[in-house]
Amino acid sequence: MSVWGCLPVLAVGFLGTLLVCPVTVPDLMAAQTPPQQPSPGESALLAAVSVLTALAAVWSAGRRRPGRGPALFLLTVLLLLMCAAVTLWVRGRVGTDGWTLGATLESLAAGVTALLLRAALRRGERGRPLAGEVWLAMVPFREDDRRARHYCVVVARRRGYAEVLQITSQNKEGRRDHVWMPNAGWDPTSGKEHWVETGVPRRVPYEDFLKARPQGPCPGTTWRVLRVRRRGLPARRRTPAVGRR
Repeated sequence: MSVWGCLPVLAVGFLGTLLVCPVTVPDLMAAQTPPQQPSPGESALLAAVSVLTALAAVWSAGRRRPGRGPALFLLTVLLLLMCAAVTLWVRGRVGTDGWTLGATLESLAAGVTALLLRAALRRGERGRPLAGEVWLAMVPFREDDRRARHYCVVVARRRGYAEVLQITSQNKEGRRDHVWMPNAGWDPTSGKEHWVETGVPRRVPYEDFLKARPQGPCPGTTWRVLRVRRRGLPARRRTPAVGRR
């Protein structure tokens, strides 16, 4: 294998080494003569490196959007548990006699695990409108069955459709059913001001989303207002058949 061909393997091994260093480094120190153990400060540092590496791996796998923090936390914990499980599995197969071989295989296995999880997350989000994102879609009118191209904020995913709130460039200042929405993160070119409705969400089938990727995340200040106002809506009234456009 050429030097360039070895680079991906080395990169995967390095990633895995960072993920499982709280396990492999104490093993290395214990194999010294005389045996050693990491201090509490060193153990904390190793744990921090592992957690930050796992966080970076899952953060880079998903799209930036408001309210993503809890999912990042859960996925980081999941990745660390998966790496720990695969490390123990490799150790059980290899044994503890050859530390160098065991540590190398453990690091490679953890690195491959991280890449597989990251690929699964990226594939799972491809073409999917997620809550907190701005998308271009065929948004239905409220008063009849017509639809029109509009940017909208996705507020929930349902079976077969998403619930959205329509964005408009018409001036809605002073209206209680709309809130001003900054362009930052999703509209860098138009220069227009935008407002998003805050009432009952509309239903948009997934096939009516017009692009494979979102325009960007809903600005955090606007998203917080939408979430507060959505919590005040009775569940049975969130998707009525008629209403104001």
